[in-house]
Amino acid sequence: MTTVLRLLGDDYDPTKRHEIAEYMNMHTEAFEEFLTEVFSKKKSDTTSNIRYRIIDLIDLLNDKLVTMVVELAIVDQDPKVRLQGLQAGYRTRVDSLNDQVLQILNDRDGEFQARKWAVHILASTDSKRYGRVLRHMARNSSEDVNLRKEAVYVLTKIEDSESIGALCALLGDSEVAIRQSGAWALSTIGSPDSVNCLLAALEDDDELVRDWAIRGLRDMNDSHALQGLADVMRSTVPDEQVRMIRLLVEKRSEIILRAIAERLTSSEIDVRRSAAWAMGVSPYPPAAASLQTLLNDPDEQVRDYAKKALLILGRGDPTEFGLSP
Repeated sequence: MTTVLRLLGDDYDPTKRHEIAEYMNMHTEAFEEFLTEVFSKKKSDTTSNIRYRIIDLIDLLNDKLVTMVVELAIVDQDPKVRLQGLQAGYRTRVDSLNDQVLQILNDRDGEFQARKWAVHILASTDSKRYGRVLRHMARNSSEDVNLRKEAVYVLTKIEDSESIGALCALLGDSEVAIRQSGAWALSTIGSPDSVNCLLAALEDDDELVRDWAIRGLRDMNDSHALQGLADVMRSTVPDEQVRMIRLLVEKRSEIILRAIAERLTSSEIDVRRSAAWAMGVSPYPPAAASLQTLLNDPDEQVRDYAKKALLILGRGDPTEFGLSP
């Protein structure tokens, strides 16, 4: 034990972590005895530093020692040691301590960071067993909003039907931050099962919720999702049409490009500008006639965008439009 104390105490050299860890792995019983003693002592600068150093070695220790270190660290009296222990448990995917981790998660008076790492440990080690707990936390309006957002994040890694259902339910939450997180999560997963709830989210009062819903539907390569976007683009207010055009133009889908081309005849200048610009970004031959008409538009920007879009389609001479060949 004297050797262990010397290696982790005043003589500790972080450049020799591998050599120190190798010694611990070869002298397991002595190190276990040392761990029990050092983690049972009252908090002090000396004992805390030794505990930090032990946790710093955790990626190099054998499985038995890893489990013991994490088990002692996550219940330590020093908040920093507890947090580092939970982070180490997450990195090493220690699942034998999940009952203790669940207790940390369920402690409503516990520190946010500790509960946050408990969320990630349970999701990464046994998502099937703890999925219901995590879904409940994401939906629980009495929980800390930031912790709910952490639960939403881990649900994107589970991607089962129950998680998608829970995320869809969040789009009706009273907290805008949760609706934003839910829309982001469904956009990240990209499951066709979420098309209907993302289409409904296009009517949300929050712009970011709507943007994530648009992105999620756009990236699914699902005809129902794309047709839904096209239908909304036709019926929504002009400002929303402009944003949808800019978010959707690079999709280069027939359904989407047709809907954008229809906006070339809008009575709103900003909508015509965006639609004409989009036709230059994603050329759409069926829009040529409408673009030709826009060459006489009263708005100069609309005319310029229409000229460029026609040139990309191979319609016209650059010099005729006052542009360099």
